[in-house]
Amino acid sequence: MKRICWLVFILLSGASVADDASEASAKVYEYFDVFNAKDIPGIINSIYSTPVHVGGGSGHRVLADDDAAVENLTGLYDMLDEQGWKESVIENVRTCLLSSRLALVDTRYSRIDQEGKAIPPAIRTNLYIVQKIDGEWRIVSFYGHDADQRPVCESGESV
Repeated sequence: MKRICWLVFILLSGASVADDASEASAKVYEYFDVFNAKDIPGIINSIYSTPVHVGGGSGHRVLADDDAAVENLTGLYDMLDEQGWKESVIENVRTCLLSSRLALVDTRYSRIDQEGKAIPPAIRTNLYIVQKIDGEWRIVSFYGHDADQRPVCESGESV
């Protein structure tokens, strides 16, 4: 009987881990949907948890509060509009669950222009740090990085 209880516990724990990883990944997919709709209030109210740390390339910055995030997103959309951007499309994600409340979600994606072509560079990668806060997954930071350098979970696999 004791073995059966442990087996049930282990199986349920594994399901919980898989659910957490799936939910963390789903938050990034949701972000792309809301981002593509240019729904800045949706990003602020449902996706980000400020302060948000943003890094990559040659520097980093902190979106200290909702106003800073709105300003950043407004400027980003202006830049994307100049490039003829239509949408960003996820190719795949790799999710490493660090705990029941913290995950790395590495995302490979492309920015697509009005003609359906990828805006260079054709393949982009961002590593999102997603944290469960008050029962909801939120993006707390993200970092652009080289497309050929992607994280691998400790077990050697990602979800």
